[in-house]
Amino acid sequence: MKISLLFPPSWHPSQPYLSVPCLSAFLEKSGVPVHQQRDLNIELLDKVLTKGFGLDIHPRLVDLVKKLENSVSGETGYGSKEHYARVVESLDRFPYLIDEIEPVKASLRGEEFYDLERYRECLFLIDRWLEVVSSLYFPTRMTVVDNQFAYSIYSSREIIQAIHDESQNPYLDLYRKFFLPAFGEDLPNFVGVSITATSQIIPGLTLCKLIKEIHPEVHVTVGGSIFTRLVDNLRRCDRLFQLTDDFIVFEGETALLELINQLDGKKDFSKVPNLIWRQDGKIIVNQPFYSENLAEHPAPNYDGFPLGEYLAPHTVLPVQFSRGCYYKDCAFCALTLDHQNFRQKDPMKVVDELEALSHKYDTRYFFFTDECLALSPTKRLCKELIHRGLDLQWTAELRFEKNLSRELLTSMREAGCQKIVFGLETYNARLMDFMVKGITQGNVDRICSDCVDLGIAVHCYVIVGFPTETEEESLETLNFIVNNTKLHSSYGFSCQPCLFDLEKEAPIMSDPGGYGIQRIMRPASEDLSLGFFYEVKSGMTPEQAEKVYQYVYEKISEVVCELPFNYSMADGLLYITRHNKQLEVEPSSV
Repeated sequence: MKISLLFPPSWHPSQPYLSVPCLSAFLEKSGVPVHQQRDLNIELLDKVLTKGFGLDIHPRLVDLVKKLENSVSGETGYGSKEHYARVVESLDRFPYLIDEIEPVKASLRGEEFYDLERYRECLFLIDRWLEVVSSLYFPTRMTVVDNQFAYSIYSSREIIQAIHDESQNPYLDLYRKFFLPAFGEDLPNFVGVSITATSQIIPGLTLCKLIKEIHPEVHVTVGGSIFTRLVDNLRRCDRLFQLTDDFIVFEGETALLELINQLDGKKDFSKVPNLIWRQDGKIIVNQPFYSENLAEHPAPNYDGFPLGEYLAPHTVLPVQFSRGCYYKDCAFCALTLDHQNFRQKDPMKVVDELEALSHKYDTRYFFFTDECLALSPTKRLCKELIHRGLDLQWTAELRFEKNLSRELLTSMREAGCQKIVFGLETYNARLMDFMVKGITQGNVDRICSDCVDLGIAVHCYVIVGFPTETEEESLETLNFIVNNTKLHSSYGFSCQPCLFDLEKEAPIMSDPGGYGIQRIMRPASEDLSLGFFYEVKSGMTPEQAEKVYQYVYEKISEVVCELPFNYSMADGLLYITRHNKQLEVEPSSV
């Protein structure tokens, strides 16, 4: 069987994503060759960011202006006055942008990446260029990491409308131009499409629709964390099976292997773990859901990925030490659903994989995607990295644990850790306990201070609007960031405030009343909603929380270096490593 694994737009252009390389490596180890694996996100972006593509779309922009001049209707939406103004503006910008767009890519892939002003300029020019392209599909707006459609991605009905909308869906044109011709010449029997972020829902399902429409004999399967959170929804959502043959939810390696074996054999899909499929018009969810034995998994396989096309001067590879969260008690967190229990690889095996990946793909830069590294295995990991002298540079996520000692942080720094991502969420002591964070202000203060002293950059996630939170409590968290000059002025520091969202499957949903929620409303028209509307008994209302969030975001932005550190962890890793290497060569005089 000829197998193709695809990762659709949109995702960050600095580095590959881990899902497809993990699946590919597992299949290959199991004796099932993968014909091709492709990151269509970076492939399509690379094609769009060219002078040739600009010359192709210019006549369409000219024709659209002429058409709108004679038929403009309404103030907003496709064919409106706003649309006309946007296309006129795009044509005005076009002569300058078309000559700049290819040098922009060259700058980001070379040493000019480290010139912060040029880096910012490049990102700005790419955004302007994508705005020009998007004006053909107004009001759709493509950015380098996201897609903004007039259609709701939480409604299956609107998703179906979006993927058939020739006027507003740019991916219909992009796939037809840059993907389908070669795909048809080397047609696989099986296609797996990985949809892991909301930004990929419409582009990913558009891809499925086109493949099934032109090549109905190809078996198409969709996997990824988005649909893992929508298992119950998929039971009642027959229309999505117009686009794909089935879905694999939760972890996909063993499920994908068994599905391929069944397609080659008896086609008994009831044997495939984690599969959601249809039989005689009925949607079937295969349970119990299967969890992988991570210890037996090989290192990810990035063969075939266009590593030279990512918009960074060095390859940054995502890797994984563990799956799941060893703590998993945080009341707000639904991430633990993706991996039902905590498992990890042996630290020696992880170092073996890092060493092999470093040599094979000529890189020293790695991004641990784990929800949080456990401390004891991390200690062993670092000891072995130091012992082998591999000189790898990496970033990872940890908790503000009381046992995260300065000694361990020192070992991490010596082993190449450049930055640690923390889920702070709140600095208020009551809310720390109420969220069941298992951390204290004292631990947060000490660990942040130790990291800065040791030259490890810090990232903090912050949540605004957790049920019962008052404005004063939210501002306490804000003040911890903006008044902590030692922390926010340290090189590489970043902080991302998030507005609380009541998500499906989060622990808070098991006892909403105990968390001060008095009413929960399902979005009436959104059958694929990942969250709920709600009302609270005390503290800020969701509307008040949104206003406070905007204030917190603005104030934190004043003390945080947005680019590159808040924009991209991968880009930030490269900047921090360069900075620290320079300090080693030219230590500052005291």
